[in-house]
Amino acid sequence: MNFILCLLLITVLFLIYVEYSVGGVLFRSDVTGNISFHITGAISFLVNPLYNSFLWNWELLDVNYIVILIIFSILYVGLY
Repeated sequence: MNFILCLLLITVLFLIYVEYSVGGVLFRSDVTGNISFHITGAISFLVNPLYNSFLWNWELLDVNYIVILIIFSILYVGLY
């Protein structure tokens, strides 16, 4: 499988997991109380470990996108 396609699949699965685990990343309630889709929140969460050390705690490595990318890349190169 193509690396870019696998990367997109991993990103989507990661966002689904983060929404389930953390909550409020993709779907948030707006001012009127309606739940709406926020892609900017998801993108912000994905790049947050690059400038915030909070997600580098041992307890939060499962929701650290950089760690997931490193593990995925190592597995991808090892398997293919």
